[in-house]
Amino acid sequence: MPVLNSNLTKLQLIIVLVWIGFTVVAFIYFVSNKLVNFDFDNKLEGIDHKLLATSLIPYIDPVSIDKKNTVLHFSSPNCDCQKYSETHIQDINKMAIDNEFNIIKVVINEHYIIPATPSVAIFDAQGEIIYFGPYGQGLACSQTSGYAQTMLNNLIKGYKANIIVKEAQGCYCQV
Repeated sequence: MPVLNSNLTKLQLIIVLVWIGFTVVAFIYFVSNKLVNFDFDNKLEGIDHKLLATSLIPYIDPVSIDKKNTVLHFSSPNCDCQKYSETHIQDINKMAIDNEFNIIKVVINEHYIIPATPSVAIFDAQGEIIYFGPYGQGLACSQTSGYAQTMLNNLIKGYKANIIVKEAQGCYCQV
């Protein structure tokens, strides 16, 4: 059995502890850069559901709406965060298609009210906004099963609310 040098063991322990400390600091640094506020510059401050609906309704073609519930998906070009919301989008679209909703994809570069993408708006058949905000929150927007899915499910069951999510942290691209 080899005899270990106590100086070498202490040096190895110090190296391992420094490496672990560096790894933790690097992880925190990179994660904190990905977690941003959804409404970073307070575009939604003082905006109620009626004013928001009025500003978003032009994205809905009045000819094709046929007094149906509608889902508007907002994205922006070159937004790396979009990939994290794809599962949420697919789930929402499946529920929407199964319940005869209109589904509209909107690509925006800037907007005076929409603070960030990826985001979603859900309208009822009367043109009232039921939900506006991100698909989820947390790193890669995977911390929740999805605000929008919950609100869509509630609308399908006949429950309506006028929810505008302003305070969420996740991977969002500013608009």
